[in-house]
Amino acid sequence: MSSFSGFLLVLLGFGFLIFIHELGHFLAAKWAGIRADGFAIGMGPCIASYRRGVGFCLGSADARVVRKHGRRPIEMSDAERESFGLGETEYSFRALPLGGYVRMLGQEDGNPGATSEDSRSFGKAPIFRRGVVILAGITANLALAIVLFLVAFLVGVRFPAPAVGFVQPDSSAARADPIPAPGTSVKVGLQPGDRIVSIDGDPVATFIDVRVAAAMAKPDEPLNLVIERGNQLIAFVATPEKDPSTGLLSLGVTPSRSLALTDVAASRDVVVRALARVSPKLAEAGVGPGATLVAIDGEPVTNFANAVEVTRAKLASHDAAALALEFELPTPQGSSESQAAALSTRNRVTVHITPEPNLDLIASEARPKQESGEAPSADFVPAVDAGIAGFVPLARVDGVVPESLNAATLREGDVFLRVGSTYGPRTSELMRTFRAAPNATLPALLWRDGAEVAVDVRTDAKGRVGIYLGPAVDLPLLARAIPARFDADGNATDTAAKSVQSMPLATVLSIDGAPVANFAELRRKIGAIAHAAKEGESREIVLAFRDPSPEATPNTVRTTLTAEDLAGIRSLGAEFPIPEVLFDPEWTVLTANGDPLKAIAMGFRQTVTMVEQVFLTIDRVSRGSVGVDQLQGPVGILHTGTQVASEGFMFMLFFLALISVNLAVVNLLPIPIADGGLFLFLLYEKFRGRPPSIAFQNAAAMAGIALVAGLFLLTFYNDLARLFG
Repeated sequence: MSSFSGFLLVLLGFGFLIFIHELGHFLAAKWAGIRADGFAIGMGPCIASYRRGVGFCLGSADARVVRKHGRRPIEMSDAERESFGLGETEYSFRALPLGGYVRMLGQEDGNPGATSEDSRSFGKAPIFRRGVVILAGITANLALAIVLFLVAFLVGVRFPAPAVGFVQPDSSAARADPIPAPGTSVKVGLQPGDRIVSIDGDPVATFIDVRVAAAMAKPDEPLNLVIERGNQLIAFVATPEKDPSTGLLSLGVTPSRSLALTDVAASRDVVVRALARVSPKLAEAGVGPGATLVAIDGEPVTNFANAVEVTRAKLASHDAAALALEFELPTPQGSSESQAAALSTRNRVTVHITPEPNLDLIASEARPKQESGEAPSADFVPAVDAGIAGFVPLARVDGVVPESLNAATLREGDVFLRVGSTYGPRTSELMRTFRAAPNATLPALLWRDGAEVAVDVRTDAKGRVGIYLGPAVDLPLLARAIPARFDADGNATDTAAKSVQSMPLATVLSIDGAPVANFAELRRKIGAIAHAAKEGESREIVLAFRDPSPEATPNTVRTTLTAEDLAGIRSLGAEFPIPEVLFDPEWTVLTANGDPLKAIAMGFRQTVTMVEQVFLTIDRVSRGSVGVDQLQGPVGILHTGTQVASEGFMFMLFFLALISVNLAVVNLLPIPIADGGLFLFLLYEKFRGRPPSIAFQNAAAMAGIALVAGLFLLTFYNDLARLFG
């Protein structure tokens, strides 16, 4: 409800879809000569209605007819009704605009025994005409979807491009096996900047196609990916794995980002605060939401992956050099095209920023061994932390989700000193502790504004806390050190931190006698040692720590950075200084470029694809690869639609087209009170020469009502859990 206009737009759109569905039934009934006594939008109490002979009125027009003539119009013959000057149909609007119906003589979904011997009743119409009436609502929704897709494609709809941004470590994408062309070699795994061209032979147009293909994959079966990397196409094989955070099969990649700082209203404050943490120079130069990075040290850049590549190249020999970042500030609203073109060159600023050197991603445990041919465990989440030489910074709260259970407890900037009985928890330990305690309250000790603060942290049903975490590199305190790191094959190698065995929450004081103010400075000094060392040379370092007890005295220890350690540290370099998540996705536009025939073809193909995906979803739910907790009901659809509405009107039309297809397919299912179930009864009557017995229809109707009610309660619970859990 944060955007009431968007909510209202979605509510009206949802009601319009139901109106079209019922209009299909209604018009077909009129064509078939079946008496349609009522046409209602919504369910529940009648708000307002109209019937010829009564006019517009609050409440039901039929109630006035009963008071005047003693009977409802549907209980009268056509001749009697006409003698009173009453129209055949009552048009009404009901209190809950999430349903609707057409009331036909002799046909009630929930009461099969409500038949009629009237010649214009539903049961007296030929089977073919009744079939047309039943399927007309489904047909209307599919036709509407084609029209909505057509309009959207004529104008163009913006989607995240099918390009890879971040590749999650140890994910199926990171372990994807290449099938290189003869005479070439390709590293294992997808890389940032890769563009996914097809999956299992099906063309990929948007990143949503990538997510859907992974989520809808058969469990434990690999997907064949074709990737565009530079000028060549490369084939990969990857098996999607269940993402613990969503419960869906996933490849473990995020969409590629552009270089435009996001300007979505709900995210502007987050962007401003994050940029302030990167450097106060950005705000001083006017760089904020809507600004676009155009060059680094004078070299033009095109997207985030390209910016990372350019940054790495410029910092290859040293990771402490300053970068000149050139931004184009947003054009003021209301500017003409000529003014915008002139401002695009004048309204540019350059900010010099020294990037923080990268931290190393260290796996502190091995993936469980698998038998030959056995699929990796989808439940295993490797413990991977960012640090240097086995030393790890504490975990800091970089943001709190507005709907988080801890929105009133945790703040941006809080650093975890303890959770439960674990002091100095690494980020992976922190997240694992939360996941292992769903629906729980855990005591925690935080470092906030220079003082220790005790709080209780709550977890939801999936062990989520609703926060974003980052490394607290601005503090000299250390988290629990990692004594050994594991490679992808499960081989362990001791880290420099093993011989130090520093206590959690120890304060680092100096390295080789040079004072260290915080973890970031420790990383820079170790990086300088690595860059100064020769190839194949190891270095002994002297570190001074103070244990967390107030009476502790500095403790000096010696440890060795091996040649392999130093080579690995040199390869880390420094990344582009502004976090990837602050930038908009890299967009692609699905459009027919104004060609109506092409738009019709695209709309038809999209409708067919969506029908297939709905049936595929039902299959995957039955297989268990898509959990029932992923299903949405009306509340969830409205909530999602409200978020979609902020993306623009064309995207809203596209969303309504998707819902229209879903509405058609759900009504086609063989559920007794749905259109598909009623059509099955007609087929039975056609081949057996008589309809199913009233007793059977009653039992089937009760079963259908129970099924629909159960699904409604399940999806309603899912919707509320997402909104408030």
